[in-house]
Amino acid sequence: MFRHEGSKNMLEFYQQFQKRPKVTKLSLLVALGGSLLTLTQIILLESGLDGICFSGGCEIVDSQTTIPPLFFNFFGLVFFQFVFWGIWVGQKSKELPFYVRMLLLAGLAAEGVLVSFQYVVVETFCTYCLIVFSLVVLLNLLHGLHHAVTGAAIFVSVVIAFSTLQFKVTTSESTVISINDLEKGAYAVLPGEENKPRLALFFSSSCPHCEKVIKSMQQGTNCTVSFNPVSRVTKFPLTTLIPNEHYDISVNRAFMRSLGQKHIPVLLVEQQKHLQLISGGNAIMNYLDGSCRFPSASSSQKQTMNILEPTEELVLQMQEDSCSDDVDCEEIKTEY
Repeated sequence: MFRHEGSKNMLEFYQQFQKRPKVTKLSLLVALGGSLLTLTQIILLESGLDGICFSGGCEIVDSQTTIPPLFFNFFGLVFFQFVFWGIWVGQKSKELPFYVRMLLLAGLAAEGVLVSFQYVVVETFCTYCLIVFSLVVLLNLLHGLHHAVTGAAIFVSVVIAFSTLQFKVTTSESTVISINDLEKGAYAVLPGEENKPRLALFFSSSCPHCEKVIKSMQQGTNCTVSFNPVSRVTKFPLTTLIPNEHYDISVNRAFMRSLGQKHIPVLLVEQQKHLQLISGGNAIMNYLDGSCRFPSASSSQKQTMNILEPTEELVLQMQEDSCSDDVDCEEIKTEY
């Protein structure tokens, strides 16, 4: 009986759908697609699985928000459901109800903030977010030139206003950068001798050059090393560490952005009142061999680097043996 009633209701729903104008039917399908997409993402995230994404940008963007991605997807599901049922109940012609138009424009304004945030602040794009953005744009385009122009004006205004804001960290002459400032971003710390330099290694799980540097430390090091990832870490090759379960990768990415640095691995060396920045896997391993493992090594084994006062502007030399911090290296894709 219940199956018969359900089949009857589905048939009536389909017949009503077929009677709608083409634009309305397409709008309903797009809104339904957005609902299914966000619902699938919610289920994947709630199950502890990786969400829908085709690059490392999603994880990076998620780490920069103050609320969990689960809530973002819930709001997205509610948005698409309101649009779907608003169109279904209120529209029997080519004209959208006023409240649905306002909801679509509000969604476009919100997407303007999110897209600007990815471009200006995080400096990388989340492919899943761009898919949702495309669906919101398509819903607005489907409902007339006047509505589309209004939506475009709102979106461009938000992007321009957002782009005029300054989000990068700036340092004054009185600012002293210290590894202590990066403790919140440390995934773990490898203890060393007190009289040796303190190091902070910026790395990513998907960078083979970073992996090579970290594995080289299995030979032993007498320097204290703080491991500061720019993306989430699930496994790690070293075991003799002091872990930090509440590490915050946004601290590390903010520090890298403040230097205008987009490649990893990068090693920050702090010794007495001096700072040294070393970029590139080979240069970092040369430094470790010369200063943290083999103090008697000849000068030919050491990498020549400039030592900077903390109050000076920190400038890094780009190395070929490095990865971009917002995309996976093409050579090898490794997961710790």
